[in-house]
Amino acid sequence: MAQRDVVKVTKRDLIGAWTILENLAVSLYQIGSEFGRETGAANGAARQDELQKALAAYLTPDLVKTINEARVRLGQYIPDAEAEALSECIAYWHSDTKTKGPSEAA
Repeated sequence: MAQRDVVKVTKRDLIGAWTILENLAVSLYQIGSEFGRETGAANGAARQDELQKALAAYLTPDLVKTINEARVRLGQYIPDAEAEALSECIAYWHSDTKTKGPSEAA
């Protein structure tokens, strides 16, 4: 890796971002595992309702705030123009299409 590709990040910012990413990855995997397996007649609207409730219970305003704080802390290490270019390649969720792909970024 070329030296210009190395960015020094404070340990506090690194641990903060890693912790929330670890939380998200493991928790969403566990939620998906719990509700992604077939349980016979339990699949359907009731099971979908349970999944929605589990996600709502997990994705609290405090968690969303923590995610945003980690994003902002790491964002200070990326130049604005680069961050803007990167954000155009991210497949964001969007209410109309459920995802926002790179071609739809605006």
